Amino acid sequence: MDRKFKVRVNGKEYTVEVEELGGAQSIQSVPTPEPVVENETKSIQTQSTVEEKTAPKQEAASPSSGAKIVAPMSGIVLKVLVSAGQKINSGDKVAILEAMKMENEIISEFSGTVKNVLVKEGDNVDTGQVLIELE
Repeated sequence: MDRKFKVRVNGKEYTVEVEELGGAQSIQSVPTPEPVVENETKSIQTQSTVEEKTAPKQEAASPSSGAKIVAPMSGIVLKVLVSAGQKINSGDKVAILEAMKMENEIISEFSGTVKNVLVKEGDNVDTGQVLIELE
């Protein structure tokens, strides 16, 4: 009988499969990439629906010294939904990013005016890369 567990050791998350062999146990572990968390109040859920992943995680905040919207994961920019000078509110969709063959809506956590769009459709982005600057 195989059983799977998620284990966190020294800050790294592992998926562990345990197989019972006549009283002895064999453990096979596969490291999973550790998520980058921009804000301690966010929670990362690895098995959730797209709607749960893209929902705003905190109340509207107004950028005091220029907020930045960053890529939550590596991927390819499919669409940029805002342009410089446009006013946006917390919870607005600002871009669509494709990662692992899934479309992920990037949602602004801030209200403000778009100061600069640093990516364009087709760009490859890394986790934590700044996509949009607000003023």
